[in-house]
Amino acid sequence: MRPIYTLSIFLATLTGIAAPGQKRSPDEEAHASLVTGKKRAVIAYAGKDRSFTMDVNAKTAKASDIPGFVSIDGQIVQATLVPSSSSIDARQMTTAQEKETLTKYMNYELAYYKKKLKQNYSQLQTEWITIKDRLFLVGYFDMPKDYKLVSRQLYFSTLFADQVLDLKAPVFKTDQFSHARGVVNKLVNSL
Repeated sequence: MRPIYTLSIFLATLTGIAAPGQKRSPDEEAHASLVTGKKRAVIAYAGKDRSFTMDVNAKTAKASDIPGFVSIDGQIVQATLVPSSSSIDARQMTTAQEKETLTKYMNYELAYYKKKLKQNYSQLQTEWITIKDRLFLVGYFDMPKDYKLVSRQLYFSTLFADQVLDLKAPVFKTDQFSHARGVVNKLVNSL
């Protein structure tokens, strides 16, 4: 497949934060890219020691107007690999350890919303799901009513060796939540 264009999805998340205990160095940067062809699109990452792809089974997939994001059937999505502690290896962890690590990561993200962005989210809901033997923490919450751009945030997070693979989808109108979740769910089902 010959790519028409690529979109770097990682670089720096909107928040630009690091998970607790993680190191930030240039050699740890990871890039997931949207690669589109005539009839198929994938989100792909290839690093020194590991790689993955997610099939984009959609009518449309293109670079978003928002830097670092991709639009899949009109839903904005960001795939981010966040370095975690180098002592973490998801392949060697128990389910309880995976849950603890992902919960710490989610709490770090939530603290960023409250402290740095001064956004008092509400209605936080989380659930654990397993897709193809991979544990995901799914979290979503409502943004403040006076926040005009996004009504809800949706996260699917899983461990990827010593990193957190985080798929984020801002939901602009609450009635679009099912569509957003469906788009992200299709992606993680093809991981």
